[in-house]
Amino acid sequence: MEKMKLYTKSFTNEENAVNQLEYSLLVRSAEQGRNYGVAVQKTDSAGIQEEECVEGLCESREEAEDFLFRLAEGLALPVELMALCDDYIFEKEEENTLEQAAS
Repeated sequence: MEKMKLYTKSFTNEENAVNQLEYSLLVRSAEQGRNYGVAVQKTDSAGIQEEECVEGLCESREEAEDFLFRLAEGLALPVELMALCDDYIFEKEEENTLEQAAS
């Protein structure tokens, strides 16, 4: 699996400590093609890291990059990633259902 860092954001927490967030694209190649996942890593001022990743979230790189952009814009933390991915999958399923109903 390949991991590519796309966005880096810094923020100051309530204790005035600077934290850094890294948002990365995960690429897995297989015989059937590629699939894309996302990872969020947080590093605090003491160097302690937290990381969460979700593999196989998207079939298109563009879709995964758009989702990562949304995460970075919202300063999503690793602890929030699973819930945000669940919401994203639900959104996609709702869109597909609406498109099928319209046709």
